[in-house]
Amino acid sequence: MSAEQQRVRLLFVDDEESIRLTLPPLLEAQGFEVTAVGTVADALVQANCVNYDVLISDLNIHREGDGFLVISAMRNLQPSCLNFILTGYPAYDSALQALQQQVDDYFTKPADLQALVRTIHSKLIGRDSKSAPVSLRLGAVLRDNSGYISEHILAAAKKDPLMSAVPLSDDERIAYVPEVLASLIEYLERGKNGLPSETLKLGAEHGRARKKQGYDARMTVRDFQLIGEGLYYLMQSDRMPLGTLGLAVELAKFTKGLHSLALQALGPFVTSRRTNRTLRT
Repeated sequence: MSAEQQRVRLLFVDDEESIRLTLPPLLEAQGFEVTAVGTVADALVQANCVNYDVLISDLNIHREGDGFLVISAMRNLQPSCLNFILTGYPAYDSALQALQQQVDDYFTKPADLQALVRTIHSKLIGRDSKSAPVSLRLGAVLRDNSGYISEHILAAAKKDPLMSAVPLSDDERIAYVPEVLASLIEYLERGKNGLPSETLKLGAEHGRARKKQGYDARMTVRDFQLIGEGLYYLMQSDRMPLGTLGLAVELAKFTKGLHSLALQALGPFVTSRRTNRTLRT
């Protein structure tokens, strides 16, 4: 076995203890460095902490099809890792073939060791010659689909009885979206917690602009809700080649930033009410 083959790091995921005790040693004898785990949670920890060349996951770890959750996470976190499904249910073959864009190949139990090893090495040889999979960081997704989100928000705003009560042009309704998305993308990609002061000012400026246009506080909050809904709509569309599992942390950060901007946008309305009370007294 060559030194290059000995460096191949493989993550094996299966909830059956018997196969975790038998197959990994056989793979190690073929020159692989194998880590074997029995749960989705443990697999996700490994995918987040250790770089792997190969993932072999059981199709049904604890629940039906949850092997694809592990595959999706690995493809998102480590795009160059090869992903294989191991299944004891040949009836799933047609479904697996339809999902070849997510898996590099699949094997049925009991797997033929030599065939499995040959396939892995063949895929490893071809890995460097194929295009790298798209890395689905949330910032990149938003940047590529800003126009798509804006279109969804505009359509939703026109149908919303609350928003449509104020007559605005299409450009006026969604002029804020690209700037808000750009500021949140920068926030995501900086890797820092908390929106910078210049970004928070954007929220306050939007609130002042909406107030002049005739919006009330509810309508202004709705602006930011529509951005969140646009993002969720995008993530359910065919523009997302993978699910959202690997984006959970970034999605939470985006949502937190969006809420912070919405709170800032309410500032001009709160100040106005306090001023009115003072004048009346």
